[in-house]
Amino acid sequence: MQTGTYPTLRHPSRYVWDFWYWYDEVEGLFHLLYLNAPPTLVPSNSHHQVARVGYATTPDFRSIEWIDDNVMHARPDHWDNTSIWSGDVIRAAGGYVFFYTSRDRNVDDGWTQNIGIAYSTDMLRWERVDGFRLEPDARYYEERNVPGDDTVHAWRDPYLFYYEGRLHMLLAAKSPNFPPTRKGSVALLRSTDNTFINWEALPPLFAPGTYSECEVPQIYKHGDNMVLIFSCWARGVQQTDDGVLHMITGSSLYPPEESFTVEPGVLLRERDGIYAGRVIPELGGDVVGFHIEKGGLVRVPRRTGWQLMDRDFSRSNPGFAVSPTET
Repeated sequence: MQTGTYPTLRHPSRYVWDFWYWYDEVEGLFHLLYLNAPPTLVPSNSHHQVARVGYATTPDFRSIEWIDDNVMHARPDHWDNTSIWSGDVIRAAGGYVFFYTSRDRNVDDGWTQNIGIAYSTDMLRWERVDGFRLEPDARYYEERNVPGDDTVHAWRDPYLFYYEGRLHMLLAAKSPNFPPTRKGSVALLRSTDNTFINWEALPPLFAPGTYSECEVPQIYKHGDNMVLIFSCWARGVQQTDDGVLHMITGSSLYPPEESFTVEPGVLLRERDGIYAGRVIPELGGDVVGFHIEKGGLVRVPRRTGWQLMDRDFSRSNPGFAVSPTET
């Protein structure tokens, strides 16, 4: 497998996969949250059922300091009582705000995903925002897994940004309008009041009916255009290529379903051995993802030169009281 010219950053005792980050320009340091589980569970694919969140720092994804592998985990007495899945972390309201994915084992078939929010002042102690639980919108919702589909229904992997002064969110989702194995879509949400609490679901930003899923969606600026990227295994694509990190270009966010229509391209291929890639504008637009076989993070030289959308949340009113305590 081709992994570029950078080392695989492996945890000494945990299998590490999806991650998200906040970059401190003053320190020149990436603050990471990452999913992790015992490596013994990976062969049976059961590591997803016990995923928890760890915290690490790195200056460049060439070296890393694994600080704590359990800063947040599922809570038996809460709706997120199964495991914690991918999210987004931002700097706002004098601290850090973490949008995360989880499930309630007592709802539907136990796989219906919701989005939660937690808050921290140091990325080590997180307090959940009680009363917030973003459930799937009806246009993306499937009450049970669909027979014949090769992936579970999706409402996960939030990614936040501002567009034309309005706060938006992307989510990996499923469209009920397509047959099994072709339901993958990217949901577009917009805050109704520019807080983190109140959201309206818009038509999907991308729902071509050719992907089984569109995981870990992100959007970037590239000249006068925007680039949407997402991950999907090659076996889940209704076309002949081995792409795993896909990209598609658009010139405007609106109207959804009509804006991102340029022929998709590929940033990483399955043979590269890296999944859930993120473009890192602070590193010239290189890609960082996790090593599928080993676990751990890998920086892959791509030098896309893409820039972040507006992710300055310092002006944001979170819409909830800021008073974190250790949980």
